[in-house]
Amino acid sequence: MAKVTYDDKIRIQTLHEQGYGAKRIKKAYPHKQWSLRSINNICHRIKERGSATDRKVGSGRPKSVRTATNIAAVEELICSQENQPGTSRSSRQIAQELSISARSVRRIAKTDLHLQAFKRIPVQVINTATRTKRLDRCNNLVIRLQGSAWKKVFFTDEKIFYLDPPMNTQNDRVWASGRKRDIASERLLHQRAKFSRRVMVSAGVCYNGKGRLHFVPEKTKINADYYISNLLPELLEDCFEKVGNSFIFQQDGAPAHTANQTQNFLHMNCPDFIGKDEWPPNSPDLNPLDYHVWGEMMTRYSSLNPKPTDINQLKEALQNIWNELPQASINKAVRTFRQRLQLCIAGEGGHFEQLLF
Repeated sequence: MAKVTYDDKIRIQTLHEQGYGAKRIKKAYPHKQWSLRSINNICHRIKERGSATDRKVGSGRPKSVRTATNIAAVEELICSQENQPGTSRSSRQIAQELSISARSVRRIAKTDLHLQAFKRIPVQVINTATRTKRLDRCNNLVIRLQGSAWKKVFFTDEKIFYLDPPMNTQNDRVWASGRKRDIASERLLHQRAKFSRRVMVSAGVCYNGKGRLHFVPEKTKINADYYISNLLPELLEDCFEKVGNSFIFQQDGAPAHTANQTQNFLHMNCPDFIGKDEWPPNSPDLNPLDYHVWGEMMTRYSSLNPKPTDINQLKEALQNIWNELPQASINKAVRTFRQRLQLCIAGEGGHFEQLLF
């Protein structure tokens, strides 16, 4: 006889509540091949408990792992101790300590303790001096960029893309039957050169605008001379095209950006810019290119199949990805810039990523 599924039980309960008897229910669904005994048992359960799916209290296999003792132990170990951040244990560590499976630990955390798991967010180290500078400069930028002034900011940055990026072994799995030794090596082994070839790009974005993707020649060192001679004129040309004559040029604290000759060049060629003592240090969390654009490009690059096999193909792929980036998502990222400034202020210059929704 066919197994009575959860949906079948609901269907039988509906018919039973409409006055159907067991024989009539069986006759209504001949293709289900339910046994008359099974239908009778379900109808009896409905009369006793009011539901075809509720289990009898105390029925089923007794709990052997999710005991009160283990639940209390997991609760103590899985969360950081009071005023001691970072003292929590992983599910594997707890499993080893309590001699239970990591799966049971996760089930206790979710079902019995009603906890949720959140991914850690990688961030830069921010010391006391950096926090103070971030706080002061964010306060000044909030005052400076009041109203719609933030729409005039042209954010710029550089990024390196590898021809063969590092592999995330947690997400890159090979499914096969049998043992690992039986899998063909070309399926299981991922070859990667120790020093993978790479391409550095420079670009800028703003609200309702996206500049060009500028490629830096391979093995080129971006110092102040190269930056002023090759990248800055191109970036400023993008600024004038996308924002007009009233843009505010932004760049981070890289040495080529903060050099005196670079600052002088910007004074002479920009209507306005955020100076080297005005942009918060160690703040990729405040640049839309860092917290959105580069990550989106990397995600799209990772999904390419087949992948580029040489530098020219890599450049072509990056250019296509850049061209296809939707301006709507860039606008959304830029709109959060002022919110991020305010969150940084609220966090007294510290990290605030955990406060973003």
